[in-house]
Amino acid sequence: MKKFKLDRINLAIFNSLIENNKVNFSKLGKKLGLSHVAVNRKFDRLVKKKIIKLELLINFSKLDFKLGLILLEVNNEALEHLLKVYQECPRVVDYFELIGQYNLGLIFFGENDKTFETILKSCMLYSLKGIHKSNILIYKIPHDDLFLPFNFSSLNHESETTPCGISCSNCGAFKQDKCVGCPSSKHYTGVLKIV
Repeated sequence: MKKFKLDRINLAIFNSLIENNKVNFSKLGKKLGLSHVAVNRKFDRLVKKKIIKLELLINFSKLDFKLGLILLEVNNEALEHLLKVYQECPRVVDYFELIGQYNLGLIFFGENDKTFETILKSCMLYSLKGIHKSNILIYKIPHDDLFLPFNFSSLNHESETTPCGISCSNCGAFKQDKCVGCPSSKHYTGVLKIV
């Protein structure tokens, strides 16, 4: 894979995004001695080459959600399937492969303590095959802003089952109002429900 080389224009675009959350192509072009079209082309190339990605980030320090990190030791045979499940899970903020004692890591959230506990007991770990060992770490409330991506595309589908294969309507914790359900299920009752 050919490596991408940064230049002064790329860095100026990055700086503009950091300072303003947008790029004023005309203003940046004047500053760099280029046309706004040239700067716009450079910007489009950065997006096309996947050097930068424009996406919505949610400030999790402002929400009353619980955040956790799960380290997993997973069968190599099960890894591909689990990656697909976690990629489609609306509660997984990020996932990554690791080298060492654990070979998969997940950052995830729950809307409240009871839902967070149910996720760990029912959905993310014990219902899936191929997981040998796990270590769960719970985030303390962040002091500074903590902006993380959020998978809005998986919310409120009209599906009976969730990406991990569980039906909320058959879950004891959901029936006892200990869990708000999965945001990708039609049974979901939490704050992320789009009406």
